[in-house]
Amino acid sequence: MEKLKSRLDAFADAIMAVIITIMVLDIAPIMKDSWPRYLAMGKHIGIYLITFVFIFNMWYQHSTAFAEIATMTYRILVWEVLFLAVLSLMPLFTSMMAENTTRITVMLYGLMQAVINFIFRLLAKAIIHQQYTAKADMQQVYQKIYGNANHPLAILSVIAIVVAYFLPHLAVLFYLAYPILNFLLNADARQQMFDAEALPDDQQKDLAALPASAYVDWRKAARQILAKGEDPVAPAAGEPQADEQPGPAAPQNAAPMLPEKWADWLDQNVDARRRQVLVKRYEQANSAQQQRMAQWFDQRRKGRPHGHTSHHDHH
Repeated sequence: MEKLKSRLDAFADAIMAVIITIMVLDIAPIMKDSWPRYLAMGKHIGIYLITFVFIFNMWYQHSTAFAEIATMTYRILVWEVLFLAVLSLMPLFTSMMAENTTRITVMLYGLMQAVINFIFRLLAKAIIHQQYTAKADMQQVYQKIYGNANHPLAILSVIAIVVAYFLPHLAVLFYLAYPILNFLLNADARQQMFDAEALPDDQQKDLAALPASAYVDWRKAARQILAKGEDPVAPAAGEPQADEQPGPAAPQNAAPMLPEKWADWLDQNVDARRRQVLVKRYEQANSAQQQRMAQWFDQRRKGRPHGHTSHHDHH
């Protein structure tokens, strides 16, 4: 299955490359100077670029998902074939929308995007099931992390299709925003999965038990404790004060979970092997940092009242 997985991955790359090539060849060259013809070609190129961004995002999500597994199952194979089959229809719907931009063609394009994204989510879910077959907790964590990322995307998709009915040309801009937002949200969700996978088994279980809305607080606490050495945990009433003696400083080469600046995010390594950096950061955490992280999960597990949350929990 390892060899089949590699060949299927290469097959998917080839199909996506062919899809992009077909769309380029579908743009008719200008054989006689005419401003209306040039404007029509510019419109076609613009719509092509929208689909190009969408296909590129699908390629990126697909490549990073398959990089997480060494073998595959028949469930993954079935969803992969279905995903590629539907994705290969994008040149047709792109050409229809470019040549005849009406509410029908624009809505059909939006529906096609939505169907492709839905099928890919099922494919990604099958990959995660394969990756964490023996880790039910991490499967729950995946559903919550990617659920947080996919909810706004689903809302944007519905809004785009509704807008297409009334303002088809405006809806085209939504179709450009969708893959960009999808790329950003899923890149952050992928980073969250790496952070969760690097946690000790008991903390993974605690994380799986937390509601999805608490994951933002978890990342803030983990970044403050492990990257900066700060303590975002305030003891609840009746709890003893933690040892105030600072432990060794956190490793200086440990990358923060969320970059402070846009430029820092752009310079992050997108390679899946980045997870090794994250694992080392947790391994190198001193005893005080480990205790603070365990205390944070303990307080969430006990359902500490909001009145006892610290200043850091609100910022």
